Amino acid sequence: MIKYEEISFEEYLQLSIKEFNENCYFINNPIDDSKYWYYKQGKIHREDGPALEYNDGTKHWWLNGNEYTFETWCKKINITDEEKVFLRLKYS
Repeated sequence: MIKYEEISFEEYLQLSIKEFNENCYFINNPIDDSKYWYYKQGKIHREDGPALEYNDGTKHWWLNGNEYTFETWCKKINITDEEKVFLRLKYS
């Protein structure tokens, strides 16, 4: 599983090129309670849930900077039907 370092959006904007290219980051925006997961080189990416979550409940499923429907995302990460049901319940 990918380990994400939690940082503020302000810290994210101040990252060096090396940090930006080599690390994964999680940003929890306290202003609107939105959450973002970034993979290396700033690509939106998450393999264990939605990569973008907004305070209104909207969720977006991303891998390597590409957005997918939940169903396609599940196929891309190759999870079982049981895992898919769990994620549906957890994030619905």
